[in-house]
Amino acid sequence: MKQLNFETADKLADATKTMSGLTRQQRSAAQTIRATKTANYAAIRMGSRRKPYTLGAEFGAKKRTRRGSVIAGFGPWRGNQWGGWAGGPGYFLHPTIRREGPALLEDYMNRIEQISREAFSND
Repeated sequence: MKQLNFETADKLADATKTMSGLTRQQRSAAQTIRATKTANYAAIRMGSRRKPYTLGAEFGAKKRTRRGSVIAGFGPWRGNQWGGWAGGPGYFLHPTIRREGPALLEDYMNRIEQISREAFSND
């Protein structure tokens, strides 16, 4: 199960890195997305010391400059709370979750069923 969780997170990270229609800053930030795993869970992590702007690139910014544009080239604030499958925050990670999530979830559930059949078969 731990490996399955990591593989699913890794597929999501890969899909995010190849998303089109992003600004240069968003593409750069999306390249920091990676799947990680511990003894208990798998997760998606993003950002790095060299790209500390990753969360701003994903969620946008509220603060504006004197000229009225959003700071640091970020897009307008889109929020940071999951809005469900129909819409919500984000410029690259969350849209990828909404686009790829249903297929990843279906594959994940099929693989869980397969693992369960193998583990609890009567043979």
